[in-house]
Amino acid sequence: DLVAVNHWAVAIQTHKANHPDARHICASLDSIDPRVAVPEGHLNILVASPECTYHSVARGGKPINDQLRASAWQVLRWMELLNIDNAIIENVAEFSLWGPLNKKGRPIKSRQGEIYQSFLTALRALNYNVEDRVLTAADYGDPTSRRRLFIQARRGRKKIVWPDATHTESQTDELKPY
Repeated sequence: DLVAVNHWAVAIQTHKANHPDARHICASLDSIDPRVAVPEGHLNILVASPECTYHSVARGGKPINDQLRASAWQVLRWMELLNIDNAIIENVAEFSLWGPLNKKGRPIKSRQGEIYQSFLTALRALNYNVEDRVLTAADYGDPTSRRRLFIQARRGRKKIVWPDATHTESQTDELKPY
């Protein structure tokens, strides 16, 4: 069974057009109980893309809404309440810099990445093997140079496998902050 949850109706409609047999739920992750959305209680794979706007440099330096940056914690709630074998979490590369904000709503540079590292630690505390990488879509044949952070989490000590780049000879495996 394929279950798709998204807060944006357009995303649900698009997914429904491509995957008509999936169960579709138009809601934010924090508004539904994972045990209701997935009554069987088990997922082979969870693919999640938490809110990225307030992690991205594309917002042009506007103040950050820390509440909206917190949607990533909802992914952990799902992983805690369901039996999930594997998870792939995708976001902008700057997500790895997630840290506390000062009183003006700006990141504290000396503390960049602290909350992100806590997020990874929380995944590991749920008994997941966790790895992260920034991948460039063009290196895998997509006609865009977008760089995205991918986090893979596998239950227990199962080995994490990353795809081989198919369209470049220079691919790095290390996550490097900007």
